[in-house]
Amino acid sequence: MAGLTVGQLERFDEDGYLVVEDVLTSQELAAIEDEYLEILDRVAAGLVAQGRIPPLRGITFSERYVEAMQHVDDMYAIYQHLDICLPMVRELDLSHTMNAGAAVFDLLTNRRLLDIAESVIGPEIYSNPVQHTRIKPPAHCLPDAVTDSNIAATTWHQDAGVINPEADGTHMLTVWLAVTDATIENGCLIAERASHREDLTMHCPGTAASATTYIPEAIIDFDRVVPLEVGAGGLVLLHKLTEHGSLDNRSDDIRWSFDLRYQPIGQPTGRSVFPGFIARSEAHPEQVLTDPDEWASLWWQARDRIVGGQVPWQFNARWDVNAGLPVCA
Repeated sequence: MAGLTVGQLERFDEDGYLVVEDVLTSQELAAIEDEYLEILDRVAAGLVAQGRIPPLRGITFSERYVEAMQHVDDMYAIYQHLDICLPMVRELDLSHTMNAGAAVFDLLTNRRLLDIAESVIGPEIYSNPVQHTRIKPPAHCLPDAVTDSNIAATTWHQDAGVINPEADGTHMLTVWLAVTDATIENGCLIAERASHREDLTMHCPGTAASATTYIPEAIIDFDRVVPLEVGAGGLVLLHKLTEHGSLDNRSDDIRWSFDLRYQPIGQPTGRSVFPGFIARSEAHPEQVLTDPDEWASLWWQARDRIVGGQVPWQFNARWDVNAGLPVCA
């Protein structure tokens, strides 16, 4: 196993975050981009046929994505096909989709990512289904009303604060993977150093303008806030209690990342209606999921069970009591 060094683990324990460069190869990143370009072109072709956007002229995924997002009347007509998680909408139906492609499965099960995760949580690794693709166009391309953290700047939060309380005791690790360089200019992560030592912080529930649960900026200690720049193929590890967000993308290109989460097998995920899987196990290697088609099928089956009312469609409601607080206004 080529995981983290003792020094890296000590820094992670001290700060609540750790930047690790050069984890994925350029070939692995290219496979991800190829899969996403294929999806984007397929979705864009449908929108062109409906007269909702003009034919795309860009060459790269970034050029075509920005072009499409600028023209479409509903950004989620494109984005929901690219995320690696079903949308947390109040009424899920069979039209809702996601990307459960083979390149994403290869990413979730990447040996170097799992080696790093094993350094923190041990060898019995479960892929937590609370995961996202973040593909953020330049801020000047977004309508002012767009505040969703998958597309615009990410509001302050703790990852433990946005899942259901049954996972409060879960040893959950966030692996924030950069597909493009993440810089201050294009909206890299920012985190409050050592905030993971202060237990769960109060959050405000989502509003009509944004469904995102968030920590109000008024209670963030900005003297301890640091930017977490990382190159393409590198990653940032986050403790589940580390307070973090991201900056606006002030560049002329996209900022693309994945939020992946891992935990020990057998602990609650905090979103039980979504499917996780065993990604690595020394004790029971025969239980490790290796088939990307089987993983995709787990997600479509989960969607069908939710839509059919076979399982409860649960939202994190623990912060609803804070809705009337002045700091949440």
